[in-house]
This record gives sequence, C-alpha cells and structure tokens, in this order.
Amino acid sequence: MRLFRKGNQFFAIALVFSLGFSACSPKVNKGLVAATNIKKLGIEEANLDRIDSLLGSALINKWAAGATALVAVNGKVIYDKGFGFRDRESKALMSPTTEFRIASMTKPIVTAAAMKLIEEGKLKLDDPVSKYIPEFKNMKVIATFNVKDTTYTTVDAQSTITIKNLMTHTSGIGYGFINPMLGMIYAKNGIPDLAVADEVTIGDKMKKLGTLPLAVQPNSTFFYGLSIDVLGAVVEKASGKNLAEYVNETILKPLGMDNTFFYIPAEKANRLAVMYAETKEGRLERVPTVSQGYNVNFPITGARTYFSGGSGLSSTVEDYAKFCQMILNRGEFGGKIILQPETVDLMTTNQIGDLNVGKDKFGLGFEITTEKGTKNGSKVGKLSWGGAFNTTFWIDPERKSVAVLMTQVYPAIHKNQLFSQFEQLVNDALDR
Repeated sequence: MRLFRKGNQFFAIALVFSLGFSACSPKVNKGLVAATNIKKLGIEEANLDRIDSLLGSALINKWAAGATALVAVNGKVIYDKGFGFRDRESKALMSPTTEFRIASMTKPIVTAAAMKLIEEGKLKLDDPVSKYIPEFKNMKVIATFNVKDTTYTTVDAQSTITIKNLMTHTSGIGYGFINPMLGMIYAKNGIPDLAVADEVTIGDKMKKLGTLPLAVQPNSTFFYGLSIDVLGAVVEKASGKNLAEYVNETILKPLGMDNTFFYIPAEKANRLAVMYAETKEGRLERVPTVSQGYNVNFPITGARTYFSGGSGLSSTVEDYAKFCQMILNRGEFGGKIILQPETVDLMTTNQIGDLNVGKDKFGLGFEITTEKGTKNGSKVGKLSWGGAFNTTFWIDPERKSVAVLMTQVYPAIHKNQLFSQFEQLVNDALDR
C-alpha cells in the first residue's frame, strides 16, 4: 500500500544528513487502495509536499529521530511515507513495517472489541463492572490524603461504575502518572500505569485496583486513567479468552492488521522503533531500556503476559489506518462487517452528556470535536485520540478522510506543535 511519487525524491536529497525517506509502489491493501492519480481527487501534489517539509524539519530540529505518516481520502491513500531513523545510532531507517508503541491508541481498538461482546449480548453498557470483577463493588472515593505516609480517608461512591463509565472515562479511575496522589497509592500497591514486561496479568492487577479508592466520584467528570485496562479485564471475563486472543480474533485479524501486536513476535523484534526523549536543552537522547524502573522495550522483552487494554499495543501507520477506515465506513472494511453500523454510530456520538473533554465531547473510544473545539482546520465531528509516546490519529467524516502520524518520543516537548502543524497541512491540502 505504500505510495510512491517520483517527484518527492528531492526531499531525501535535500536532507543531506541522511534523515531518510521511504516509499513503495501502490497496491491494494485489503480495503485501502493507493491513489494512482491524486489530481482526480482534487488534490495538488505540491500541497502534500508541505508535509514532507514539516516532518523533515521536525527531524532536523531534533523533535524526533524518525516519523511515519499516512493520509487517505475516500479509501484512497494519498500520502504514506517514512522519514528518518527507526534507530538513529545504528542508522536503521524507518520502513513500512516499523513498529511503534501506540500507548493510548490501544484504547479505541479494545473498546471496539468490547462492543463486539455487546453486539453478541455477552456484555451490556449498563452492566456494573462488579458483575465481572467483584472487587469493584461498593467503591470508595478519596476524601483526604496524607502525602507523608500515603494514608487516606474515603467516602462512599455515589454511583456504581458501569461498562459505559469505563468506555467514557467517567468511572473516577485515574492514572498515577497524571495524578500524584494516585501515583503514590498505585506504587505502594503495585498497580502499573502502562504495559509492563513483568510476569503479571491484567486480571490480577485490576482485581487489586478494585480494592483501591477512586480519585473522583463516578459520573462527575471526564477523568482519564486506567478505565480501559479494567475494560480489558472485563473482556477477558466475558469472552473467556485472554485480551490479546480476543482482540486479534474480532478486530485485528478481520481487518488484516497483521503488524499490530500486544507483544511483537521475536522474528519482528528488529522492527520496533527506538524510544527517544527531548531534553530542555534541545537534544534528542536515546531512552535507556529501563528508565525510572519502566522497561520501554516491553513489546519485545519480558514475560509477555500483561495485556494492557489502555496502552499495550504496538502497530504501524498502515495497520492503524485500516482501523480508522473501518470506523469511517461505519463498521465495514474490505467487504467484511467488523461492527454493525448502529454500533459505530453509538461509538462516534456524544456519550458523556453535559460533561466535556476540554471543549469537546467523548463517545466510546473517541474524542469528538465540537464547534468550540475546532482548530487547525478541523471539522465538527472529527474523531481522534493519541498516545503518550508521540502518536496520533483522526477520522474526519466530513472530508471522508483518515490520518495517522507516528513518532517515538517521550517526553516530547514539541508534540503539540508537530501534531497541530501536521493537521493544518493535511486539512489545507484536502481543502485547496
């Protein structure tokens, strides 16, 4: 599927520091087709070349060591390129099969898998989580917290946590790396925020999480955290399979997402992009394999037993675009019905009522752009989310387009700047 456009070879030459550029010949890719003549779609090649310049500049400015990006309109891939290095130190270039830790971009996929269980009647949105994980019955909410010894007092939760609360992040379950109070509680009780290489399971850790207090009352606010990890444990209970097996069976395999994994097979381990970190001094440094006690190479090392529903997948831009296109097609992809249209409609409309995500709303797995939230040329109804390690995507129903951008940087000081400029350039190219 990787699109080759001869006129863009100038870019690799212009970047005399061998930042790199990769592209391949057009081919059908199980539901996405490379556009052989983008002018027929009303798009000028010169406008897409501006994306080349942005990504090249990002590499030169040391915002990332490498990046891959894909844009498709009406199921036609108009932009699909890799720039820079998968591994800067060994001079290994980005390629169509480079794997990225997509972190929270795992969440929409796992939510979609859970929606399959709802279609089958094995799960209901209003089911209490305690039906599947009893430890979540009679939850408590932190009232006071003592930083010195991590002790706390609690009050009763005013409502029961449901499956819908998990999918909409209105459960009151947070992230430790976002909320310092929860961070101390989770560290003391061995609750991981992200996918890990340790010999533990999501079922065991989410049971333990159920015995710990919530940070806020359920249904009171959009509170981002481990809700989809809990959902993953629920999926295991409801399906009778581990999360990796069920997600592969219901979403990944039917979509032909052959390069998306919870744990990358050994024979593909050399495809994993190296993790880098931006420093305040303007350097881009390789992150050690074990950083602050966290194994950044969890997709290729360790026990391979912790299937994190919130952050565990690794993928490629080409694979993730298939998932996005399926959502844009209201559940259909490559002649297969992955989800029912009514299911996708539910996922892609406001499910949090009067609550907000900044200026936007949230469905089941996706942020939904509102009139107040439009920026960078975006349209009302855009569906999007991103990952902590510098990956992002959006689905634009009005333009009938999808876009995916992946780099591998954490922390990424220029993340918002890169993503905003990328979105503006894509939208400009589609609108001109």
